[in-house]
Amino acid sequence: MANTADHLAPASKPAANFEEAMARVKALQAKDGTAVRPDSGTRLWSQGAQAEHVLVYYHGYTNAPPQFKLLGEDLFQMGYNVLVPRLPYHGLQDPMTEEQARLTAEDLAAMTQETVDIAQGLGKKVTIAGLSGGGVMAAWAAQFRTDVDLAVVISPAFGLPFVPGWVSSLFRSSVPHLRNFFIWWDPRVKDKIVGPAHAYPRFSTKALAETFRFGKVVREAAQHAKPGARRIQMILSDFDTAIHLPTARKVAADWREHGAPVSLYEFAKELKVWHDMIDPEQSTQQIDVVYPVVLPLLTQDA
Repeated sequence: MANTADHLAPASKPAANFEEAMARVKALQAKDGTAVRPDSGTRLWSQGAQAEHVLVYYHGYTNAPPQFKLLGEDLFQMGYNVLVPRLPYHGLQDPMTEEQARLTAEDLAAMTQETVDIAQGLGKKVTIAGLSGGGVMAAWAAQFRTDVDLAVVISPAFGLPFVPGWVSSLFRSSVPHLRNFFIWWDPRVKDKIVGPAHAYPRFSTKALAETFRFGKVVREAAQHAKPGARRIQMILSDFDTAIHLPTARKVAADWREHGAPVSLYEFAKELKVWHDMIDPEQSTQQIDVVYPVVLPLLTQDA
């Protein structure tokens, strides 16, 4: 594993074989109780044995595993084992749940560590991917794990959009000392927002600050150490108004400065590719534009 100083996660314990990996997947699925939507638990597309390739995908903050359902099926048909874990406090039946406010950076680190460990038994070559908050998880795996063959970091939520980076830092440091607030993704329609039924219509200020705290660990490590992943692919959209694009680009540049093989693909602004470019149920989705680009980038190691 690459430099792990203050990386927030417990020690790595890679699965020794397919059977152990499957047992650990079932342990994750056992956490999907009756409070979880039937479609939103941890999902595994299994070939029934260790495959040449495995891909682990981390969904975005306030979303759930169905975000990746179409691409997961495509990858399975290509021979991949595909694991899409449900992030802690996500995918619950009640879209107005306040449980999401309990999410911490340590939760995200532990989930990433455990699922990368599981992936070692599911496939000979390991690809880790994620979007938004899940993109930060993929970036963490890229930085700290030397047993990742390809990390695909999509629209990583390292900071607030349209403001200098120090504003995100102030937000991250001050929010833990304040009362949590829930903010509507679309305040005009609130809980009547059109989009995936499995996604929450609002977000927690504390959970968002924790996501940024998790991202800070990655950003600081990227400035000082070469990432562990053998190859990194970042995917951004110049039309994205939900993340701080300059920070994402800087992380990619820092990785390059350390000699890491990093590629950056950016959808042009005129294509109007929104932040959640993956979920087929988003009202703004353009999977006819996005998937023909993203799928080859996810499978470039095959």
